[in-house]
Amino acid sequence: MSPDESLETLLGTAARLRPDLPVEVVAGSVGAARVGRLVDDSRQVIPGAGFVARPGTVSDGRLHILDAIERGATLVIAEPSAWDGIDPGSMKGIVALACPGPLELGTTLANIRRGDPRSGLRIAGITGPNGKTTVASLVRQVLEAGVARCGSIGTIEIHDGVQAVPARVTTPGRLEIVEILGDMVDNGCELLAMEVSSHALDQGRVEDLDFAVGVFTNLSGDHLDYHGTMEAYAAAKARLFRSLGEDAVAIVNLDDAASASMLESCVAGTIGVTRLDVEDRVAPAKVDRVVGIEILRNDADGMRLRWTGILDRPLEIDVPLIGVHNAFNATASLLVAIEMGAEVSDAVEAIRGISAPRGRLEPVHEEGDSIRVYIDYAHTDDAIRTVLSAVRPFVPEDAALVAVIGAGGDRDRTKRPRMMRAALENADRVVVTSDNPRTEDPAAIVAEVVGGATAGEASRFRQEVDRRRGIARAIEEASPGDVIVIAGKGHEAHQIVGTERRPFDDRAVAREALSDRREGGR
Repeated sequence: MSPDESLETLLGTAARLRPDLPVEVVAGSVGAARVGRLVDDSRQVIPGAGFVARPGTVSDGRLHILDAIERGATLVIAEPSAWDGIDPGSMKGIVALACPGPLELGTTLANIRRGDPRSGLRIAGITGPNGKTTVASLVRQVLEAGVARCGSIGTIEIHDGVQAVPARVTTPGRLEIVEILGDMVDNGCELLAMEVSSHALDQGRVEDLDFAVGVFTNLSGDHLDYHGTMEAYAAAKARLFRSLGEDAVAIVNLDDAASASMLESCVAGTIGVTRLDVEDRVAPAKVDRVVGIEILRNDADGMRLRWTGILDRPLEIDVPLIGVHNAFNATASLLVAIEMGAEVSDAVEAIRGISAPRGRLEPVHEEGDSIRVYIDYAHTDDAIRTVLSAVRPFVPEDAALVAVIGAGGDRDRTKRPRMMRAALENADRVVVTSDNPRTEDPAAIVAEVVGGATAGEASRFRQEVDRRRGIARAIEEASPGDVIVIAGKGHEAHQIVGTERRPFDDRAVAREALSDRREGGR
């Protein structure tokens, strides 16, 4: 259906599809009305747009109806009670609709308006606090290499098949997803690799989507400020796998104990991925097929992997990713690509040419530098432990592994001391600095992180609240052979202080410090 279809036609189709959503016209006439893109954030309203006023977790859209009208909305959908007390005079020139499920109606109208783009895409959803960005990126790279045009939605960017734009959140809201998928289909995409956050699953942002493949990477302590407990956090993740149909496929990391809970109510086909060289095995989830990974080589240039369970014979391949955690990421990406239509041989060949996404163990040093410096998005204790363990084999015996860490403000405070413990247990020296302090006192956040250290460890870390100075000092004071991991912000090109987003890029700051070091003859 054309995006300029009349509102009357859209509502008629919606009534047939969702007879459970009664609609009352509060103001205006739907007869000649037309509506553009529907949004649920009044700040995104442009003239001719539709505004869905829904209760939110942070802000209540019902309080922003007049703002949306002032910005040029021609359609506003809200709960019946939201119209109480609103001056009818302020609704001149708009169509005001009352519906007990404004977001349900808005999403239905958006899907009709864009021709139901969900039906034109096979979608892979990836969830887990660590690894989902890498897996989604690798899936898109492999599928684009020989299957079909593939879009992606995730933490770093949204790629509509033609161009990429920076992402605001990992998983957008339901209305925005409809528009993104519509653009992808218009651009010739047939496939989509999508990161699915626990917040999105808990808030129902992806409940309109039919996933062909679901991937579980891992579960670690994060977002407990939102979910409250690890059990609730795991339950939110499991919703992705409960939503899969019998024709879908679930791919899970068997080396994570939570994999079993992911599959408890899953009716899809299941594939478990496991490292064959892992000594401390967890009780595996029950799966239809097991794919084994053996790491034959692991160095600063990448890994050589041997896979079993993909073909009737072992497969060996060189993967240009560093860090043993990427063994699962590469394997999961290969399996997703195969399930999405890639030939095994083509997918394997594509894996040889993949590259990690920005800010994921991204090297910023140059050939000839006396030290190595990596930028990574690690912002949980588990992720810090993982990335430090990944580069430890590359640290000479007479050199040190240095971690620069910080914790975000207005986020899960329980992980802060755990992050410090992970850094101290896996690095030789630690610099504790700011991340995105947001509305918290940066020094207070640093103090909470440092609370994870013992009195006897004071000589192994320093506090530097200013992130630029913290990064610069870590690089300036490093000895030849040292390896530095600057963790926390990865691809981000800003720092959030208060409510202001200030330009700040760890990669640029680190490169500047490395340049100064070279000029000093070091």
